Amino acid sequence: MPVVLKGYLDTVRALRRVNPDLYKEMNREIRSALQEVVTDGKSRVPATIPGLSQWSEPNKYFGTQNFPKWNSGVVRRGIQYSTKASSINRAGYKVMYSLLNRSHAGAIAETAGNMGAGGQLWVGSGVDKTFQNRKQSHSNNPNAGRHFIDSINREIGPTKRIGAEKKNRRGRILIAAYEAQQGRTIDKVMAAIRKAETRANAVTSRNVGIAA
Repeated sequence: MPVVLKGYLDTVRALRRVNPDLYKEMNREIRSALQEVVTDGKSRVPATIPGLSQWSEPNKYFGTQNFPKWNSGVVRRGIQYSTKASSINRAGYKVMYSLLNRSHAGAIAETAGNMGAGGQLWVGSGVDKTFQNRKQSHSNNPNAGRHFIDSINREIGPTKRIGAEKKNRRGRILIAAYEAQQGRTIDKVMAAIRKAETRANAVTSRNVGIAA
């Protein structure tokens, strides 16, 4: 769920120019808030997922190039935050702070079932796979998708939505960790920005007064 910060870039430029120490302090506080979510997210990653033991073994169905195998260490390392600004998107905005579930297996566990409790459309293993659609299941088992999602739900939990709107993202690891904060993360980020801005304005006012 994106939050629009009007004037943020102007604030950052001013802080860097007028008081770099305030800028660094602001970022430390923001990183601390984001790290709380990351730590919680990592704690939600199980070592294995009972019922999906083959997911951790390279074989015909799992661990292939098209379906990354489950490795809890890799998944935990892939749960990160970023304070690196993105490029300007089509809507004209930059993403300043991000929470990321970078690993392929982690992303699958995060969002599996968001398109339906039964998983991908099952078309069977007999279908020509030369140009197979990745949104279709070619398993021998027509209930493989539901079994996969049910196993993840039992071990990690169901997906949680950020906010009440249906269009908002759902997830059971990092997104669930953010949702568990009940808005405290963004409150801490905003508080850090406002504090830095207020202190920078106070410093600027004092300097102007002395110069006058």
